[in-house]
Amino acid sequence: KHEKQVSDYLIKTGKELNLDSYQDENLNVILKRPASQGYENAPKVIIQGHMDMVASKTEDSNHDFTKDPIIPVIEDGYLKAKDTSLGADNGIAVAMGLALLEDESYLGPAISMLVTTDEETSMTGALNLAYDILDGEYFINLDSEEEGILTVGSAGGSTIFVDEKIHQTSSKEGYKILVKGLLGGHSGIEINDNRGNAIKVIGSFLDNIGGDFTIGEFNSGNLDNVIPSEGIVKVYGPSLDTLENAKEKTLEEFDGIKGDLEILIEEDKGDSYSKELTDRLLNIIRKIPTGVNTMMGGSHTVESSNNLAYIKDEKGHIKSEISLRSSNNDRLTELKEKITRILDEEGFLYEIGSEYPGWEYKEDSKLRPLAQEVYKKFEGKDFETIVIHAGLECGAIYEKYPNLDIISIGPNISGAHSPKEQVEIASVERVYDYLKELLKSIK
Repeated sequence: KHEKQVSDYLIKTGKELNLDSYQDENLNVILKRPASQGYENAPKVIIQGHMDMVASKTEDSNHDFTKDPIIPVIEDGYLKAKDTSLGADNGIAVAMGLALLEDESYLGPAISMLVTTDEETSMTGALNLAYDILDGEYFINLDSEEEGILTVGSAGGSTIFVDEKIHQTSSKEGYKILVKGLLGGHSGIEINDNRGNAIKVIGSFLDNIGGDFTIGEFNSGNLDNVIPSEGIVKVYGPSLDTLENAKEKTLEEFDGIKGDLEILIEEDKGDSYSKELTDRLLNIIRKIPTGVNTMMGGSHTVESSNNLAYIKDEKGHIKSEISLRSSNNDRLTELKEKITRILDEEGFLYEIGSEYPGWEYKEDSKLRPLAQEVYKKFEGKDFETIVIHAGLECGAIYEKYPNLDIISIGPNISGAHSPKEQVEIASVERVYDYLKELLKSIK
């Protein structure tokens, strides 16, 4: 949300290079360079990245991102930052784009460099891009973080927020149930990795109790893009022996899951939810799917999935967020309708939150096979070609410009969004040289 100075700097640079320079009301920037001699009739290319970064620092750092400079550190062939995130995600795309624009020896088609804002929080830059501002046939996103990987599709997403008033009875003696030891992880990239979901474990534990009981103070999960790894709920009514039996059944049920699942039972007391709310809450935990929904035909790639991200007891309300992803927009709609139908049946109040579209794999791409061919000649090995189950701006742009032929590449970046972020210097050089070779091959 503090991109104006960077955006203005890019416009200033574009004008100094005598380029057609444009800045929209969302501070997105487009800089255009004409084709070199002999490429006047070649397909025009758009190079894209985002100018914002995740501002993260170590616990003992006094760094102020609004005024203090990032301090670069070169170590063991990597560029890092002192006590902060680096911003290679996605400043490296901006750097590569600017290098192309100012390269006096450039050979290739006309290029536009599109640099968007606010990618890291809600993609508002890409989502609010005008429908008539981009001029090109091929689109190369530089926001991938692993060299040798050619990304050719990504998931879209949607969130559903539940907010239900809690009806409670008086304070009771009971037991606190703690679930811990699961791996958690990214709800897109790692959704197919058998990591379990703490909310589903708690739901199964409660199902295994049987008989009449109520619950209270249910809390599990924190963020929509993280698989819940632990959780707490209080149970009123059953005996300790009944709970121990439910524990054994649940541990057996989740025996093959990754991590080191533990279920702890402790005496406690607190306010119970009503029996009616208890039953309704358990019904949505039981009915709402969590994990992989569909796979892409004939592949090991997840097409659509859902993460029951959290359930929180907060200020007299039960709040929950359900995160949906799909690289097929029709599957996303179907999954959303399935979940909202369950919530309607159980009488829970909800609203649909922010949505971003998927980038669907393009069967008839001309850019993809060319990129693979050039990489094979350039590196002597095949590009690993993937569709990722996470969001890229390509989806938002593809929705507005469905005729674009899109790929995504990038150098080796690790630890993005954290003070451990680093980018491999030699990898940047290789990817940039490959990018120039690819552009030179577009005729």
